[in-house]
Amino acid sequence: MIDVTDWEAASEEQLGTKPKQWLRDPHGELWLWKPATWNRTANGAEYLKGDHWAERIACSIARELGVPAAHAELATRIARPGTVCRTVLDDDDVLVHGNELLAEAGIVVADSHDRLGYTLDAVADVLARVDPPVEHPALGTAYEWFVGFLTLDACIGNTDRHQENWAVIERDGTRRLAPSFDHASSLGFLLSDDERVERLQTRDLLRTPERWAASARSRFEDNPGPVDLAVDGLLMVGRPARLHWLDSARGLRDLNASLSDVPAAVMSEPARECARRVFASNVERLMSHRGLRVQS
Repeated sequence: MIDVTDWEAASEEQLGTKPKQWLRDPHGELWLWKPATWNRTANGAEYLKGDHWAERIACSIARELGVPAAHAELATRIARPGTVCRTVLDDDDVLVHGNELLAEAGIVVADSHDRLGYTLDAVADVLARVDPPVEHPALGTAYEWFVGFLTLDACIGNTDRHQENWAVIERDGTRRLAPSFDHASSLGFLLSDDERVERLQTRDLLRTPERWAASARSRFEDNPGPVDLAVDGLLMVGRPARLHWLDSARGLRDLNASLSDVPAAVMSEPARECARRVFASNVERLMSHRGLRVQS
């Protein structure tokens, strides 16, 4: 974990509902500080959510998948736990968020909770005029790379891919897809340890971590689950791109390597076991989806 208490405050981040702050490290590089947040159980007891460790693990899984993603590290600031995420921008870059791109295409949303018109077809349409982040023999378009973002979301159970949680980078009149960012809403991050233990030990098949993972819903129109959304995206692209992301997901064994980067003091054993089961269930549902088996 990095202690960023002495890092210079640069500016406040206006987007999103959670408090965030841009900091400069000792070398002058910009990082976004995101403190871990708190929640309450039904009886009013407060507990620290796992958005900080979820962000760090998601960064590692993205690397395994080959998905470009903002680099995240566990951090503390004035003894408060959280993460810092390195900026994806160079000095002359401008970040244009998905909601702005959709507005250019006539799809205006009131806020990130407004899902009307937020579909994969709409995303594919606006990304048709955007360059891919890097060259790749199997991935020739920005949308084919975006499907990799959806594949990542499916594996980790990320439910927060709203219109402001993806973007393009604009520079000198050209646009390219920005790396994926903001993956904290995943891997059972918001459950309390008491609920995790209950779900891990229950004999009620409706209360297991696997059933909880299957109930996740995305921010897109009609609220499809992250796995279903990824399947729809994979079926929209050509066979080379589809097989690339499926092969990448198939290579994800388990979370053990990623979990080893998270200290025991940051993530409890019930949180680890619940995350393992959520992740394994998501990957299995993605790889065994009938539609993908038929097409691939």
